[in-house]
Amino acid sequence: MKNIYSNSTTLIVLFIVSILIIAGGCKKDQLVVNEVKAYFQVNHSPANAYDGGFALTLQPDGYAEILPFGDIRYRGTYKINGSKIKVRIEQESKTYTFEIISTTEIREEEYGTVLKLK
Repeated sequence: MKNIYSNSTTLIVLFIVSILIIAGGCKKDQLVVNEVKAYFQVNHSPANAYDGGFALTLQPDGYAEILPFGDIRYRGTYKINGSKIKVRIEQESKTYTFEIISTTEIREEEYGTVLKLK
């Protein structure tokens, strides 16, 4: 009889531990876009009238506008996965990846450019 209780207790403990591991392993997105969010390059000094610096605008519907340099904005889509934002621009056949530093700052991964929420 003691052996049955010991085995069932062990199974219950293992079940609870596995549920906790699975629940803890699920990543939450670090950023939620429920309104338009516009990020602009920190400490940017324009070299000329057409140099707007790096900028990213995220729309709640999954669309994004990106200004990687100069004065031309590109429209694309974005996905947030944990601490990363991936912006896909079909027109350029390019994907930009940003690391979420905080709810107000992100960093473009290729060049390390920091953008801040305005």
